[in-house]
Amino acid sequence: METMIREHFADEYIAVFQGGREMNQLLLGQCYDYIFFSGNPPLGKIVMEAASKNLTPVTLELGGKNPCIVDREARIAQAARRITWGKLLNAGQSCLAPDYILVHRSVKDELVQALRRSIEEFFGTDPEKSPDFSRIVNDRHFNRLRELLKDGSVICGGAVDEKTRYIAPTLIENVSVEDRIMQEEIFGPLLPIIE
Repeated sequence: METMIREHFADEYIAVFQGGREMNQLLLGQCYDYIFFSGNPPLGKIVMEAASKNLTPVTLELGGKNPCIVDREARIAQAARRITWGKLLNAGQSCLAPDYILVHRSVKDELVQALRRSIEEFFGTDPEKSPDFSRIVNDRHFNRLRELLKDGSVICGGAVDEKTRYIAPTLIENVSVEDRIMQEEIFGPLLPIIE
């Protein structure tokens, strides 16, 4: 992305800066006409505070808990395919990925089986070997997701490989709304299912 932008735009119009916390602090110390931030609420507060020093207008797109609701009249196979696609695109690392499922108890088992079939259809019997299944973007996010795996009971998936930052597509049940997995945006391939 940085190469493409540099090739097609003058720096005074658009530029890419890569880095971690130090780069973020340096950038937030600058004066802007407008700030658009996409990320999590704790970082959004830091951006808002920095913007307020110069009265810079801000748009904050902060992560959320995007639920999927599957009622007893749903077309289960179709719902499972759509949920699987949305959740596992880029291993769940997109802002609009479904974060959990609320399912009517009478169709839960059917939905779980349909989700399993969809995962296998999209990524094969071993998603770790699939060229279409992404890895977690960095160690910090990998470790956070591995901790979230401790909430509830794994229905399927759950495999992790720290070396490659692989986390299998994972369906989880028996989670509570008080569990950490239900308190923050997951941003990974873990999908709690709540009756």
